[in-house]
Amino acid sequence: MFHTSTAKKPNMSLSKKLSITGLSMGLLLIISCGKQSEAESTKQEVETPKAYPDAPEAAIKMIASEISKGDMGVIWESMPATYQSDVNEVVALASTKLDPEIYDKTFTFFDRLADVADKQKNFILNTQLGGGQPPEEKEKMETALPSVIALVKGLASSEISTVEGLKAFDGQAFFDSTVSKMASQFEEIAKLTGETEFSMSDLSEVVVSVVESTGDQATLELKAPNEESQTESFTKVEGRWVPTELADGWVQSIADAKVQIEGVSVEEMAANKTQLLSVFAMLDGVLTQIDSAQTQEQFDQALQGAMMPLMGLMMMGNGIGAPVTP
Repeated sequence: MFHTSTAKKPNMSLSKKLSITGLSMGLLLIISCGKQSEAESTKQEVETPKAYPDAPEAAIKMIASEISKGDMGVIWESMPATYQSDVNEVVALASTKLDPEIYDKTFTFFDRLADVADKQKNFILNTQLGGGQPPEEKEKMETALPSVIALVKGLASSEISTVEGLKAFDGQAFFDSTVSKMASQFEEIAKLTGETEFSMSDLSEVVVSVVESTGDQATLELKAPNEESQTESFTKVEGRWVPTELADGWVQSIADAKVQIEGVSVEEMAANKTQLLSVFAMLDGVLTQIDSAQTQEQFDQALQGAMMPLMGLMMMGNGIGAPVTP
């Protein structure tokens, strides 16, 4: 989730890690993926919103503190009401452009794929397709695979893996549950593969100080463990402090997202539906072969057989509704 590097390499602004990264990930998921059963959803208790500090340094420190605990719901809570409304509109618009059968089947397929991958993980690690893997890469993959499988399973069972789920979208619940789980899983995968030494828990130690503050504008200095101090400008929007860069570009970003979604052709998706369903049928057959493989040779042969339908699915990706990123 929060990718960083050594001090010698350029780092992403810490404030962007706290807001833009989490928010962008949430928006991407909202538009391109994401089913939670109605029973589970109705069991969730509505939490009392956290008191949002008026002072900019206190607000950013609170966000960092909550994220350090794995609570990504604070991202939604820290969004201005207009921003929340904009996100809801984008989700509602996306739900009108998707074929329910194709969209739902996509996540059903990924759910089954995760189950098969969990069952056949030893064959996955030892496949010789593509020449096999160097020992060090195999070790990394072996360590990370359970988290990857959990991540895919989580997406396939999250609130918005169905068109009906999109229509019933609840931003707070989505960030409280799905985004919080995904952030933790992404971070775990990054650690296991050696891509980062930074931990969300480190954000509890972020030091935030005011450089300058006038009215609805503030410049803050942020210092995270093992990182150089960074200075960032914030703007107060509807009682919420957000990075000035985000505030300045928000309206255009949402407008662009709506234009991209509006550009999705429902007619084209309908025309491609029969072909897409046939590709899914082929993939289901391949998964059945992979699932029933008893030897490495059988597994590799079945995996190789998946290449053609996968290529067909990729070529027809627009028929499903290609992911739209604000």
